[in-house]
Amino acid sequence: MEPAETQRPERPASPTSPTSPISPTSNKTKEIFQRWDVHGTGVITRRRLQELLTAVAGKSVTEEEIERCIAEADKNGNGIIEYNEFIEWLQQPCGTVRLGSHGLEYFDLEACVRPLYDVYDQDGDGLVSMEEFIGCQSILQNSLGLKSKVSLEEQFKKEFGRPGTTSVPLLESEPKKTFLMVDSDKSRSISFKEFLEWQRKQLIAARTPSKELEELLPALARQLKRVFKFEEEEEMNACDGRVLQRIVDNLAKFCIEIWSEKEGAKQKAKPMLALTGKARHYTNRWSEPPVGLNTKKLKAKYLATESCMTSGRLSENMDLDLMVIPEVLDGDDENPRNRVWLGQIIQKVTMRDGKVRSDEPVYYEFISLSWSKTADAVFKFHRSYDAMPPELRFFSLLKAEADFGNKLTWSQIQRVFARCKSHGILTAAQHAEYNNAMELRVHKALKEEDLLTGLSTEEIKQKVQENLPAITQRPQDTMALLSDLDVFQVSSVWADFMTQ
Repeated sequence: MEPAETQRPERPASPTSPTSPISPTSNKTKEIFQRWDVHGTGVITRRRLQELLTAVAGKSVTEEEIERCIAEADKNGNGIIEYNEFIEWLQQPCGTVRLGSHGLEYFDLEACVRPLYDVYDQDGDGLVSMEEFIGCQSILQNSLGLKSKVSLEEQFKKEFGRPGTTSVPLLESEPKKTFLMVDSDKSRSISFKEFLEWQRKQLIAARTPSKELEELLPALARQLKRVFKFEEEEEMNACDGRVLQRIVDNLAKFCIEIWSEKEGAKQKAKPMLALTGKARHYTNRWSEPPVGLNTKKLKAKYLATESCMTSGRLSENMDLDLMVIPEVLDGDDENPRNRVWLGQIIQKVTMRDGKVRSDEPVYYEFISLSWSKTADAVFKFHRSYDAMPPELRFFSLLKAEADFGNKLTWSQIQRVFARCKSHGILTAAQHAEYNNAMELRVHKALKEEDLLTGLSTEEIKQKVQENLPAITQRPQDTMALLSDLDVFQVSSVWADFMTQ
């Protein structure tokens, strides 16, 4: 039974008194507690806790959530939350309520864990089978031993002096044994509730701050999804292999950052994790474009409503600098049908005197299978563009030039490079490096076909130049060559667009 509101238990020691078990706290925390301790009793009752949760979460809370919060905070089991318990609760890993920069914040662990569960549930039937669980656990375990050069596992053994362990307890047991432990109702499948409770225990033990979990858990889920995406590919080239290695590296890093239990392990691991750079996960990522998305309709819309043609006596030619990108996702909904795509067009006119006049950019959204000029399009475009890594910006230009197909001519590729230089994505030297590499490839092919025998050096150069226009490439092939030239550093985010 809930204690009466007027009951006045013994007041706990002041947080600033010598007998207080915790250090002095800010006036902000005291004010928050007093706001919910309306009778000045030094405690928060169950009814006031329900009101607090409702206010912080912005929604009605269930009895289960209230019980969980009481279990988190009420350490002495008297059914109420005392001041010292309240302070400890706000500092507790995975606690439902935490102290943020603007006051109390609600931490939804279910929302953080759900993307990971959805990857484990590979067939999407709402349950994780033993086969699915073992597959995912094995990938995570193997990631600690597949790190290039020296395995992260070996580095951890050296760092922490714990032979035979990965320092990530969640991955120490055989996957089948772990499955049987998580499957608490012995149904031979794992429900989301069972998965969540398993993760809750592991994360509390790891003491990873909830602010980090909100970013790391969905990021880990994306890495796992990328591994399965690569498994669907029939053939892998050298660039694909490097992409997969980066995914594996990031998987290992995320596993360590999320689940490593040893006190100070994450701090000690920083120099080690920096061996290949900090695990990066960009806000904006590529996904499959929606059906009907093409650039012909966008160009036609622009020419019919916005284009300002210049007199032919003054102009030599007109070009539309076009970029189409996906809008940055808020949350973790990666369903392509739910995603807005954005377009930017800049009309560039080359005058007869050689000067280029660029008009102001015009912005569009792809809505209901058609392009529309909206008031928010410019803000959405720049927000999404700023959240994209340079290599994805370049790939977006390639796909737009190919009208979202998989074939680019030599002249189209050259136009993309020219636009990249104007957008500051690539330099003229990098463009020249790419062209030189392609010329060497053509030269090699002609030589293998014995088409250069007896030709002078100048004639060979001319022969190569004559054959360049016949080249066609997929956007992925262009990206692969640029990675070979170290123009772009391969990252796991490449998995999102290299199979498109």
